[in-house]
Amino acid sequence: MKIIMDELTEIIKRRSSPGILIFDTNNILLYSNEEALEIIPGLQQAIHNIPKEIDSLLNHLKSKSKKDSCYVDLNYTVIKNETAAPCAVRAFFIGSHEKNYKHSHIMVLLEKIVKKRLLNFDKIKNEFSLSNREIEVAKLICDGLSNKEIGEKLFICEYTVKDHIKNIMRKLNVPSRNGIIAFLM
Repeated sequence: MKIIMDELTEIIKRRSSPGILIFDTNNILLYSNEEALEIIPGLQQAIHNIPKEIDSLLNHLKSKSKKDSCYVDLNYTVIKNETAAPCAVRAFFIGSHEKNYKHSHIMVLLEKIVKKRLLNFDKIKNEFSLSNREIEVAKLICDGLSNKEIGEKLFICEYTVKDHIKNIMRKLNVPSRNGIIAFLM
């Protein structure tokens, strides 16, 4: 169990933390964390001049909630910066959820949009002496396929898939299937 937790911790460490903005219901910014300031450079100086994409999202959320007090908005927008990576922006109410009380604040989550890292499987194959079939299996593991799905896709039995996975784990010196993903990604 400790090994799995260590692997999950490594995966989580690689994720970037979201930027968080808290607004009152008048679209006044009350709080921003460090990540938000990194994602939207100049936000601190332009505290009363928030990006138009965020302002529109806040207004859209408030207009929908007037019609339905239990409204949850799954919409998002994208902010494209010249100086930083683009980010996805989502907004939702925080505060009271009881019918007779109004929401007190709006939280905005800013998440960097990063391109999926392309793996150089030729380099991995050579560096760790993986066979062509082991590389195929490793790619499919990284795509999230189960052993059964990998077997069906490669026209091999599930036991053969398991043997390939054991060989990959041994060659990469990782203790599990999740370890393969964490190592390669």
